[in-house]
Amino acid sequence: MDHSEAPGGSSDFQQELLVLRQDPQVRRLAWQLVGDLDLVEDLNQTVCCRLAALEYPGRIENIRAYYFRVLRNEATKLYALRREIPFEDVDDTLVPAQPLDEKVCNSLHAQIWLDRLAARRDHLLVGIPARSDDPVRYKILIFNTADQVLRDGINGEASEADSNDAWRAAYPEYFAQPGVSADLLHQRFRRARLDARALLQKVVNRDELT
Repeated sequence: MDHSEAPGGSSDFQQELLVLRQDPQVRRLAWQLVGDLDLVEDLNQTVCCRLAALEYPGRIENIRAYYFRVLRNEATKLYALRREIPFEDVDDTLVPAQPLDEKVCNSLHAQIWLDRLAARRDHLLVGIPARSDDPVRYKILIFNTADQVLRDGINGEASEADSNDAWRAAYPEYFAQPGVSADLLHQRFRRARLDARALLQKVVNRDELT
C-alpha cells in the first residue's frame, strides 16, 4: 500500500513530526505565540497529536507549512492570552525578544521594502517572464505572490502564498491545466517560485538582511 494513502501515514511521517517539534524555528514561533516555555511544549504536543490523527497525512504537500498553520490555529484557540516571560528564563534554542533599536531597524527596513515593491511595480512586472498563454495574468500573479511572501516574512509567518495549492487556486488554467503531465506541472510550480524569488531579490538587498 502507498504510504501516502495509508491511514495514519508512515513511520517517516511520524519522524517528520518529531523533527519539526524540536525545530528551533518552530519552537521560536510557538514561544512568540504563547510566551511561556511550558506552553510551548503543550502547544507542540497538541499539534503533533492533531497531525498524527490525520487519516491520510501523506496527501499534505508541504508538511512544514501545514505544521506552522496548525500551530497558529491551536495557539489562537488554546492560548489566546499570551504571557510574557523574563529574558533569563528563555531556553537557548529560542530567540529572545529583540532590543528596541533592532525592532525599530527591522520596522524601517520592512516599510522600505514594501514601499520599494510598490514604487517599482510596473518595472518589476516587465521583468517577469511571460510563461503562460496569458502573460499579463501570470506576471500579476507572480508580483502579488511575491508581495504576500514578503509581508508574511516581515510578520514572521510561514507563507503559503507560493504553495502549489495557492498557485492552482489563483491560476488553475495554467497550474492545473487538464491533460498536462505531472512533470510539466511540477516545472511550472518550480519556475513560478523562482520568478517570485527573483523579483524579491530585486527589492530586498542582501546587505539589508544583515
